[in-house]
Amino acid sequence: MFCLLLSFGLNLKAQIVDEIIAVVADKIILRSDIEVALEQLSRDGKPVTDSTKCALLEQKLLENLLILKAQVDSIPVNEDRIDAELEERIRYFAQQYGGEKVLEEIYGKSIADIKAANRDKIKNNQLASAMMSKVVANVKVTPTDVKNYFQSIPEDSLPYFSAEVELAQIIIEPKISKESRQAAFEKISELRRRIMEDGDKFSTLALIYSDDKGSAIKGGELGYFGRGMMVPEFEGMAFRLKPDSVSKVIETKFGFHIIQVIQRKGEEVNARHILIMPKIYSTDIQLAKEKADSIIQLVKSDSITFEEAAKKFSSDEYTRGSGGFIGSGGLGNTHIPVDELSKELNISVQSMEVGDITEPELITLPGPDQKKAWRFFYLKSETPPHRANLKDDYQKLQAMAFEKKQQQVKDKWVERYRKQFYIHVTKPYSDCEQIKPWIQNK
Repeated sequence: MFCLLLSFGLNLKAQIVDEIIAVVADKIILRSDIEVALEQLSRDGKPVTDSTKCALLEQKLLENLLILKAQVDSIPVNEDRIDAELEERIRYFAQQYGGEKVLEEIYGKSIADIKAANRDKIKNNQLASAMMSKVVANVKVTPTDVKNYFQSIPEDSLPYFSAEVELAQIIIEPKISKESRQAAFEKISELRRRIMEDGDKFSTLALIYSDDKGSAIKGGELGYFGRGMMVPEFEGMAFRLKPDSVSKVIETKFGFHIIQVIQRKGEEVNARHILIMPKIYSTDIQLAKEKADSIIQLVKSDSITFEEAAKKFSSDEYTRGSGGFIGSGGLGNTHIPVDELSKELNISVQSMEVGDITEPELITLPGPDQKKAWRFFYLKSETPPHRANLKDDYQKLQAMAFEKKQQQVKDKWVERYRKQFYIHVTKPYSDCEQIKPWIQNK
């Protein structure tokens, strides 16, 4: 499947003299485009071989061809999506290079200027993606296609699959009681009153009382953040506040907050906050345990399937949509290789028989708030290591057949439209085997 190059044009190798290495109609591809992509692959820990440059250039040629055809077809782009993508990429690179200030130093521009310089790149990425979606939109595979694909593979070339399981989970978080929620609201309201009426210092109260311990030690200060970096309720209030003003009490999924904006710089805000989280009491944890037990009984009595129960009751947003299955792949594939399971999950699986549902166990969820929750597992199936076959591996073979059909459609599209545009590639890139079809028979 087509994968877009989304790196910004950071001048990470200033010693390289830039040059044009390829042209597609009026669009140029620079040597630095390839070098920057290579640098990013290396930073991401991905292998970089001698053929990587050729593969990256082919990807850039395809990207430009898609952009040109999207412009001809007047495919629209969503300006809000462009802005959101810009914010996401800025956050990514800031994390990679040690913060926005370092990013500004590397780039030699402010964050606002970096966004402006890269807006067209993001727009072109989205145009290319939209065009590729249109190209493969009608690709489907039938059971006959899957069977034919399987039969086309020589027996001695059939893929070998390691041991796999279908393992699903349901996580039940304790519900916050009305009394606990009211107590948290009253506490944050009293802190706000002390700031507004008694003149108490916001940062001092944050240090003493805030449940966000990471920011509490800094007087509640969060540092600069842009749109899309905070939960919507928090972000909406922070961007409406004037410097030094204190917000009304707001509620997010984390609890109750009050916010004080320190400074606003362009589309970024530096703010401090106080968070008061409603307490979870032992009675709340026990009620959650009883709910978990009742769900298990419903499944065992065939009143509901485990997958249905996961979608309806599980608190885990990562597995709930797939019916609770861990490591669920595309096209409905719910199998996961045993060697990809964590050590903890591997131990759980080894003690289970197919069809078993474990007893609920109390766990601590990942995250700074250290929330408690009940978790239980269901082992739907277990498959030993084996050569691929239609009975056990239909979903994986379906995905492979689908990918091959998509590739065939994409290749036909490229073959048709590359002839309609002027394409030139300089040496040594023109000697790449995968590049030759782009420049031959022009």
